[in-house]
Amino acid sequence: FNVREKLTELGRRFGLKGSELAAAETVQEAREIVSAGRRNKVINGAMQFSQRTTSESGLSSSNTVRVLDRYQIRINGTGTWTVSQSTESPPGFAHSMRWQCTTADASPGASDFMYMAHRLEGKDVQDLAKGTSSAKPVTVSFWVRSTVPGSYSFRLVDNQNNRQIGQNYTVNQADTWEHKTMTFAGDTTGALNNDSSNRLSMMWWLAVGSNRTSGAIPTSWETLTTADEAAGQTANIASSTSNNFFITGIQLEVGRNATEFEHRSYGEELALCQRYYQKKRIGYGRVAHFRTDTILVFAADLPVELRASAGSITQDTGLNQWAYRDGVSPTVSAIQSNNSSASENTLTVLYTISSGGDSDETCFYYGGGSILIDAEY
Repeated sequence: FNVREKLTELGRRFGLKGSELAAAETVQEAREIVSAGRRNKVINGAMQFSQRTTSESGLSSSNTVRVLDRYQIRINGTGTWTVSQSTESPPGFAHSMRWQCTTADASPGASDFMYMAHRLEGKDVQDLAKGTSSAKPVTVSFWVRSTVPGSYSFRLVDNQNNRQIGQNYTVNQADTWEHKTMTFAGDTTGALNNDSSNRLSMMWWLAVGSNRTSGAIPTSWETLTTADEAAGQTANIASSTSNNFFITGIQLEVGRNATEFEHRSYGEELALCQRYYQKKRIGYGRVAHFRTDTILVFAADLPVELRASAGSITQDTGLNQWAYRDGVSPTVSAIQSNNSSASENTLTVLYTISSGGDSDETCFYYGGGSILIDAEY
């Protein structure tokens, strides 16, 4: 008894999804069509979280900048930019990432480029079965709005094996939200380690010089080639200070079908972001102890296990808001970023005391500062 044949014989329409479901060749494909199970591998795809800052201006020739959580920004010689969290968004979303040109570059040099990237760790992409004969296709979808119509390049990059595949998408109308979907074949070459390192990257090219556009669009998996990285791109959002580029609703899922965006709860999405970056509020009344007259130590548990040991630990405000029981305050000159540590669920912060320290004594915090813990790639 063949269900697909019987449905075909009914001679009546049963909807687009019904037709797709009837044509599904595997159970997994049917699950994808009906949106069963967790799907989206992108963290902060709806641009809800921007823990570091909600806006960063004057960006130009920066090696690595992060504004919204989980997104890397690279700019090299393509004008000056403000990148921010915006409330301009398509229906069903509250936020987007906005790129605003403040100094134009109408003709980028050959080696100039600008892109945004979302980077995934190996533990989160094992179900792609990459590097095996069972490698699975993936589908990318997102909402985009740009002042500049034209062709833009998107690439999936295997950072472990130096491989890439890509497509270009077209912004058809200026300053209008458009939904884009792209499906990519599975890669039977180059397995990805099951670890917490960056193994797969999603890359959106926004402005780029001829060194990266002179090749061909890599429509099948290939060895990473510079000339192909943004081949076919004609749009240049750096062309005028009137230009803006917005993006949100980013989803990466296994399979050939683009399903509706998976909205996770606010708390769940925040916890996913905190694996990579946490803003740990010290809190009124928290206790620290003097290791010596010149070193104050503060320790705390973290709400989410970090991806790896933190590469950066700093404090935003309230550095000198520690006091003894009698209200007298030691003078804190700096946080010892190099000697402080954060790994898994534990934070240990060391402060340098320039005066007023007392070995083995206890201090209490009375301020509103936070420890900034960065465990990104």
